[in-house]
Amino acid sequence: MQSHAGPDPFAVLGLEPRFDLDSTQLEARFHERSREVHPDRFVGAPAGQRAAALVQTRALNDAYQVLKKPQRRAEHLLARHGVAIDERERLEPGFLMEILELREELADARVANQLERVKALGADMRRRQQMMVDGLAPRFGQLGRADDAAVLAAIKHDLITLRYLSRYVEECDAAIDASD
Repeated sequence: MQSHAGPDPFAVLGLEPRFDLDSTQLEARFHERSREVHPDRFVGAPAGQRAAALVQTRALNDAYQVLKKPQRRAEHLLARHGVAIDERERLEPGFLMEILELREELADARVANQLERVKALGADMRRRQQMMVDGLAPRFGQLGRADDAAVLAAIKHDLITLRYLSRYVEECDAAIDASD
C-alpha cells in the first residue's frame, strides 16, 4: 500500500524500503537519477520523450521529498504495511491537554510579544520532536521480530503524536516569522 497515489518513492529512487536510510546515499541517488531524467537532456527529443522526462522528474522530486523527511518516510512505510493515519485520529486525553496548555502558553507569549519565550518553547518542542523521530528507527527494526500488529500500532501512535508536535513547532515558527 502506498501513502499517496503516485509511484512508490523507494522504487523511484531504487532504494530498499526501510526507515533508516543513509541521507548521503539518498541524496546521491536522487542526484544520479535527476541527471538521467532531467528535461534538459531531452530538449531535441520528440514531444513524447520530453513529456515523459517531465513526468519522471516530477516523480523523482516527489519521491525525494517523501524520503528525505523522516516523518513522511515513516508514514509512507506505515502505509506500505496497510496502516493509514486518518485526520481524525486522537490520542490520550492527558497528551491532548498538555498540547492545549502549551498552545495557550504560546498564545500568551505571542500576545505579550515575548519572542524569546516563543523561541524557547519552539526549541523545547523541536527537542521532543527529534527524540520521537530518533525512536522510530528502533521501532521499525522490530518489524518481523516481534508482534508486527503491536509494533505498527506503536509506530502509528508515535506518528500521530509527531503530527501534533510538528503543528506546534509550525505555530512557533509562524509567530517568529510574524515578528520580523
